[in-house]
Amino acid sequence: MNKKTIANGFYFIFTVLFCAYLAYQAYGYSVAYENQIDSLSQQLDASTNAKSKGKKFLETITFNWYSGYSEEVEALEASKEVSERMDWQAQKHTKLFVAVLVLMLILHIFIKSLWSLWALLLVTSLALVTGWFAPILAIVAYQDLPVLGQTVFQFESKSIVSALHKLYESGQNGVALVIFLFTMVVPVLKTILKAVLLFSQNLHFSKKSISILKAIGKWSMLDVFVIAILVTYFSTKSGGATDATLQIGVYFFVAYVIASMILTSLINGHTNDKFSSQ
Repeated sequence: MNKKTIANGFYFIFTVLFCAYLAYQAYGYSVAYENQIDSLSQQLDASTNAKSKGKKFLETITFNWYSGYSEEVEALEASKEVSERMDWQAQKHTKLFVAVLVLMLILHIFIKSLWSLWALLLVTSLALVTGWFAPILAIVAYQDLPVLGQTVFQFESKSIVSALHKLYESGQNGVALVIFLFTMVVPVLKTILKAVLLFSQNLHFSKKSISILKAIGKWSMLDVFVIAILVTYFSTKSGGATDATLQIGVYFFVAYVIASMILTSLINGHTNDKFSSQ
């Protein structure tokens, strides 16, 4: 085993494991953020808000001898700080993941090895899977009510998988099928074809795989379009005033789509070079 093979192997293991760590951390913090915001929204719902107003009145008439309201406000502020920290961590690890993926694509120009392509394939697959399960949208529906003030009525956080499940349960099978097809079936098929191309030593079979990849590639940006429809659909389903914020799942999925298109081109070039040299 020569030094170049050892260096390529080390590069492969390090990049894949490091990106897996970043994706895992981003997902973990995003779920923690989701749970924290859900807890906050429950504390701001109509019944809890009414109790808080009662505590505030009691604290006022007892000249702060009773401090239940102040303690509740402090607890809410502390929860808000924790949620903001969780969100920041999720965003940080997501940005690092995307940065490493971009760096890997640039490094391949200089490395141009099969190890590098396999590393890119595994990392884009990590981006795809994280994009499936990480939240893509957080929705808070609220209204300003007399006396109670701003009151939360609904909080929802959706990933692609949970959104598909909800669409299926609500009987919207047609929409669920389209989203399932373009966000799961097609990406998995493209990943399998790329792996086959990297493994294949048969020119005829490789040419067939390349032609299929090119045919599917024409529809690549439709993946992002479907996600945009999904985000728009759920962001308009809540009543009252609605705050809808994009979550890290969108960024992972978009990173997968763009990196996947570039990777397809790189693999096609590698395959053509391999057989032209034979």
